[in-house]
Amino acid sequence: MKLRFTLALLVFAPAIAAAQPSFDCAKASTDVERAICGDAKLAAADRELAGVYGALLGKLPGPAKEHLTNDQQRWLGNRGRSCTAELAWCLGNRYRQRIATLKAAGEGAYPFISEQALQQSGKVRAITYEIDARYPQFDGSADFQDLNKYFAKTAREGAKDAVPAPDVYDPRAQTWTYDQSFALYRPGPNAVAVEVTSYIFTGGAHGSTNVSATLVDLRRGSSVEPSDVFKEGAPWERTLVDLARADLKKQFVERPGFDDALQPDKFDKMLKESDRYLFKADALELIFNQYEVGPYVAGIYRVTIPYTRLANLLRPDGLVQLAPVGEGRGGR
Repeated sequence: MKLRFTLALLVFAPAIAAAQPSFDCAKASTDVERAICGDAKLAAADRELAGVYGALLGKLPGPAKEHLTNDQQRWLGNRGRSCTAELAWCLGNRYRQRIATLKAAGEGAYPFISEQALQQSGKVRAITYEIDARYPQFDGSADFQDLNKYFAKTAREGAKDAVPAPDVYDPRAQTWTYDQSFALYRPGPNAVAVEVTSYIFTGGAHGSTNVSATLVDLRRGSSVEPSDVFKEGAPWERTLVDLARADLKKQFVERPGFDDALQPDKFDKMLKESDRYLFKADALELIFNQYEVGPYVAGIYRVTIPYTRLANLLRPDGLVQLAPVGEGRGGR
């Protein structure tokens, strides 16, 4: 019996050791902390986050260090208030996004971006509603007033749609939800790309997910259009249309989409919408939301185009810069 017990310890010891987050699980006092301690993947994510946060904090000067410290405390508070159900899923998403955000913040000058949150819950007759909308606020030295108003307004409008009207009538007990999150990417030292992902459910067969992107010039304090990234007069629009159409046709083999959506008149119009251009660290990602080029069940389609394929089209010394050969940037 003693031998079996010893063998069992040897078998399970690696799993026990792996489930050690950045804090002492013996002192875990909340459902969130206990969930992290009980899940090896979440524990590993917590350790990674602590490492990324500590490394960034250690290289920042006074004002930036204070800003990051306050933002991290705000993030922890938001995490605890919002992750109350489906803990593993909620926490997994939170950690992935926060790690990407902190990595992006460490590329180039510290961008002074904080997480804001709109969190509400209530009940209208038989319908319960839950809102957790997180959005970025730019706190840098440039005038970001209009940009911050835009992100705050987007969160409020999404939340408003998930609150039942006072006269709504549905005898079925159900929960309406609005969840919004964001991630940051650094395509160049003077730019930040913001990816906002939202999910809304207001009854019916299923909810809906939407992703939008905004490229921000940290020097001007405003968003910029894709045309600001590419050389004036360069055939970048035609190039991207051709590359995206060819890529989607390949994706349609495994995930059938709408062939008519790829017709020139429709597709060219879609590619003129700036909020589908996500400029990540090493590649441009074109986003096609549900129903745009395929059925709901196919989900969101993404076309990834490395900057190396667009090198002759990008503005020299512009917002989007090619990483040195053999190197990549964080925030991917």
